[in-house]
Amino acid sequence: MTVTFRGGNEHVRALVGRLRRIRARRAADALLLGVPSALRARRAGERSLRAVTSLRVELEAVNLKESSTRVSEAGGGEEIARLARAVNRTLERLSEADDRAEHACKRQRQFAADASHELRTPIAALRMRLEEAQLHPDETDLDDLLGYMLRDLDRVQDIVADLLFLTRLGAVPRIVERVNLTELVRAQAARQVDGHHVYLRLDPGVIVDGNPEQIRQMLGNLLDNARRHADRAIRIVLCRVGDGAELTVADDGEGIPLADRERIFHRFVRLDAARSRDRGGAGLGLAVARAIASAHHGTLHVEESPCGGACFVLRMPLSPGRRT
Repeated sequence: MTVTFRGGNEHVRALVGRLRRIRARRAADALLLGVPSALRARRAGERSLRAVTSLRVELEAVNLKESSTRVSEAGGGEEIARLARAVNRTLERLSEADDRAEHACKRQRQFAADASHELRTPIAALRMRLEEAQLHPDETDLDDLLGYMLRDLDRVQDIVADLLFLTRLGAVPRIVERVNLTELVRAQAARQVDGHHVYLRLDPGVIVDGNPEQIRQMLGNLLDNARRHADRAIRIVLCRVGDGAELTVADDGEGIPLADRERIFHRFVRLDAARSRDRGGAGLGLAVARAIASAHHGTLHVEESPCGGACFVLRMPLSPGRRT
């Protein structure tokens, strides 16, 4: 089959040339349209790269402690800003963790120093008495010497026992039982506060969940504190308050200044060191009592006493089966 074009070869060449020119214009138009987009993409990439480089430099400065614990969130587009915000949140958490660790280290160092100081006192007294007995054996009353030594050793033993208890309280699994707090308070009061006028008002059948031995030790520490600081009278009240049990132990002693009412729960704190030593206190009883209360989801704080001294207030949740 033969195809015939009018105008001959010249007409064909003209048509082909026209097609080529059209294609060239379209290619040029596409190139002109693509160049700005490519340039914009390149500039955006360069900005992102600069932003990432700046972020890296800031992070290195933070790592070297040469700047604050934050990086700039401006520049580099929304994605880089989101990355910077995520980095800042991570840095804030790391900074908080670092602060907590530093605080814990300071407390540990202070605790070790306080414990060493407390143990050094009775140990020094023991050594002094033994050296005196060694220098003057003929003038030493053996019964008196042994009595003094046993009292000093009792104090060392009490300090060590309380320190071990505080260390293990959060690590050893607690034995949880239903505890009749009413009977426990009554028994501890009868055993520990003799020699004082005791006002006792206890709601019957106040039941809590917890470790009986730990609760008994907490009550013993509170009652022993009241006994040592009361002049004549101690007031003990146990009642239900909503879904909780509330125990107040008040004395008619000197009381506790408002500024010291939180500090007395710190380890080895005594507001009157000489008086506390004379009465057998080592400055750990209230710290142990609060630690036990916290372990049983309770609270312990001190208020003004209706008797004129100090009033310790213990709150613990009732056993679920005994809530009203």
